Amino acid sequence: FISLGILPLSFHVPENESKSIGPYMIPLEQVSLVSELVFNKLIAEIQGTFLERVISKYDGNFRSQHFDTKSHLYALLYSNIMNCKSLRELQTQISHNNKLKKFINIPSVSQFSRKNASRDSRIFEDIFYYLISKAKKRFGEYKLIKDFPPLRIIDSSVIVTALKLAPSLKFDDEKSVMKISTMFNGEYPEHINIVKGNINDRKCVDNMFRDKDCIYVFDRGYYDYRWYDKLTENGFKFVTRGVKNSIVMEEKFLESNINEDIYDTEVIMGSTPGGNLTFNKYREIMCFDENDEAITFVTNIFDLSKEDIINIYKKRWEIELFFKWIKQNLRIKKFIGYNENAVRIQIFSALITYMLIYLFCKKQNLEVKYNILILTRIIRSNLLEIYYRGLITLSG
Repeated sequence: FISLGILPLSFHVPENESKSIGPYMIPLEQVSLVSELVFNKLIAEIQGTFLERVISKYDGNFRSQHFDTKSHLYALLYSNIMNCKSLRELQTQISHNNKLKKFINIPSVSQFSRKNASRDSRIFEDIFYYLISKAKKRFGEYKLIKDFPPLRIIDSSVIVTALKLAPSLKFDDEKSVMKISTMFNGEYPEHINIVKGNINDRKCVDNMFRDKDCIYVFDRGYYDYRWYDKLTENGFKFVTRGVKNSIVMEEKFLESNINEDIYDTEVIMGSTPGGNLTFNKYREIMCFDENDEAITFVTNIFDLSKEDIINIYKKRWEIELFFKWIKQNLRIKKFIGYNENAVRIQIFSALITYMLIYLFCKKQNLEVKYNILILTRIIRSNLLEIYYRGLITLSG
């Protein structure tokens, strides 16, 4: 059966013998049934009572006799992993695959598109945060820098399409835009805000600041002196880039490293008392790039060295790598629907896929960081294969 590509519901192998799957001889105890395809192992993290509850919570199966919420979710996850280019390609692949048809009821392309527009996107959002909770409970707090507080890196990315395709998401006279504001811990995103592209970055992140035992890192696009004061007074630590041509008044020179051309100063920022002048004092750390251009960093942390502050800010690039990976490997570069709900479903299904791959690989004791690209390719190649221990591995 297996050599013909037909998977029986069960099979028997005498004790202490092996079973041939493709070119491999695999011990019996490592062979799984049809319900244990690699794809099934991935989605096992979201099956069971939780999924039933969240579907019921938002009445996800209202008027959905055939294309139910589970089929919708699993189809989008499959599309993300296999990098399907369109709903038509996805519909064709699933409708002609007997393995997938066992647990995905695939509709017509037009029905798929309507459900993207109408099924409550909060179902997908809740699933994403459920997986974040699982990751934290299972693996604990992730630290980008050993012996330092955890870092929370904040940045945003956008999805753009032609204005005529999504007029309700208008950004300017030519395009429509959705913005994804993200808080990233170095391995996975912990919080996401999805808003229309014309919303200012600063207004998208206030609900991300909850943990006073970590350090928040963000670029100068978020600068707001009054906001810096608010963060400081509420006990949140941060590191950010200084703004060019900003007005900074030196209060005290703290330290310098002439050999490295690094200078550390205590400052207040802004120009107008009662206006944008900061009430609190901050550190401004200045260094120079290879072109002798000044680079400044602003922080309210006074108990770490200037070199440590610079090193912390450099970790901000981790979120750029995450955005690059998710745009290159998941279906997040093009809209699959043209209203806000459809785009939210698209984004959260991509993030769910990321988290399922992350949890699966961590459970296999695989080093995920910096290897998730190749791990995604390996999973893609084996997605509909029978799972056994050792199938997904970085050794090749």
